[in-house]
Amino acid sequence: MLLPRLFRLGNWVMRALPPRVRYPLAAITGRCAFYVMPRRRRVAFENFGQVLGLPWNDPLVKRTARHAFGNYFKMFADFMLMDTLKPEQIRRMVRPQGLERIDRALAEGKGVVVVTAHVSNWDILAAASAVYGYPISAVTNDLPSGGLNDLVIASRERIGMKMIGLGPGSLRQIIKALGRNELVALASDLYSGERGVRVPFFNRPAMFPSGPAALALKTGAPILPVWCRRQPDNLYIAEVEAPIEVSRTGDTQRDIQVTTERIVQFFERIIRREPDQWLVFLPVWRREQAPQSPGSPVQPVLDPS
Repeated sequence: MLLPRLFRLGNWVMRALPPRVRYPLAAITGRCAFYVMPRRRRVAFENFGQVLGLPWNDPLVKRTARHAFGNYFKMFADFMLMDTLKPEQIRRMVRPQGLERIDRALAEGKGVVVVTAHVSNWDILAAASAVYGYPISAVTNDLPSGGLNDLVIASRERIGMKMIGLGPGSLRQIIKALGRNELVALASDLYSGERGVRVPFFNRPAMFPSGPAALALKTGAPILPVWCRRQPDNLYIAEVEAPIEVSRTGDTQRDIQVTTERIVQFFERIIRREPDQWLVFLPVWRREQAPQSPGSPVQPVLDPS
């Protein structure tokens, strides 16, 4: 049970540090990690080079990657805090915009498929939904064993979030949550499965999960794009954008393809706006990708990795 003890120690340290110290220290730690993690650094150069349309060794690409490492560690500092944050503290940290769009979507009575990306802090985005009074289930990968996963789940459930772990019963739980007219949150910009939807992403094909589109088609739930961005004062603005149009021609595979393309266009727009807040340090554009049939709708995840 070493990991839970380390997590609680990290929580104590983060609480002990005032924000004016916590976040600069986290950013410095992240930039140190940039220099001592060559494999992640190389992947970051490749990813941000594609996003910015520049060679991997361009100074702007390198600066963006370095800042992204710093932002990741700022996000991780907030992740450590989540174990003890009170709802009123989360409300102070996150200022929402566009909540009326959630209200209109829930008024349809079919639940809402929330799509987001690994931008800024997707974990606190889901937590903010809960503390602002919206029933939300976040689809997650399990964290490393040793009790840490249970600790993280308990800290989220404490503030009203529900967690749906990926597994054999995930799809059933997701559909039940939508049937209860809840939000189901899926971070869908990072995909490592064998089946998915091939979509142009920053002018190069990449694979994305079919889950959000398939769920919307199956249940009739609308798809809402939601994201948050970190401000210079290290508080967040959470933006709820207009619903993504779900293609419903009757050709299921084509509808999944078109709807996923629209979701990916949302990802491109927000990443272009805040490129150094896109916190993905795994390969996105894989070589020799061949088109695949759409996979299970439970493949996308919302997780702190």
